Amino acid sequence: MDLNSYSLPQYLTRSMVVQSYEVDFNQRFSITSIFNHLQEIAWEHADKLSYGYNHLREKGWFWALSRVEVEFYRFPVWQEAVTLVTWPRGADGIFALRDFEFYDSNGNKLIAATSSWLVVGVENRRPVRIAEWYLESDFASRSALNRNAAKIPESIVQPAFTEQFEVRAGDIDMNLHVNNVRYIDWAYNTFTISSLRKYFPKKISVNSNSEAKEGDSILINRKNIPGNSTLININSRLEGEKNYCRIQFDWRNLE
Repeated sequence: MDLNSYSLPQYLTRSMVVQSYEVDFNQRFSITSIFNHLQEIAWEHADKLSYGYNHLREKGWFWALSRVEVEFYRFPVWQEAVTLVTWPRGADGIFALRDFEFYDSNGNKLIAATSSWLVVGVENRRPVRIAEWYLESDFASRSALNRNAAKIPESIVQPAFTEQFEVRAGDIDMNLHVNNVRYIDWAYNTFTISSLRKYFPKKISVNSNSEAKEGDSILINRKNIPGNSTLININSRLEGEKNYCRIQFDWRNLE
């Protein structure tokens, strides 16, 4: 893959070396580090295209990540040089679409992802219709996964694991709600090291459905569903079935 063809304004690329603080116990690029990089390059590119954080705040809005799907072909490892590419690709209703790909130094695709974002009002926390300032952009005519991130259905399977805790100050981001990546971190930490030595995540899907804030009481349940998958619900413990985030891990068996 010739990464030189990915240039502004349609694309933004970032080269990096995987650091020791970005890897897990397997010395692989950690799940949370990967999602943090996706979020950060999305913010940066939006800013360069004049619809970033500060541009939207002037209008009383902010970007909120609603859905994301990530497919993993190989995890980068400690000290490996990789390149991350991102590009917006238009809209689907109220969702603004953005895709991502990671490549190794030989141009092999390591990871591909698609995401769906909402523009939300700061005061009323309601979605805002995507308007000309976004739709008139010069979008790249390609798709990382040839689909949009989908809605994750609930499962009637009984939970195999549950956990309760309170949202703390360190979970909160600049928009005063739980950071998107924190949900993924919570979900990932329901697994044991022994199980993660046996299984390789081949896909992770995330639906952010509501805002959790400091002091909210969280109930996590983890369900093993058919097809070698795991469904994790992050719910409000005090508000019935209110779901903050739903995450599905699809696994490849390493044994």
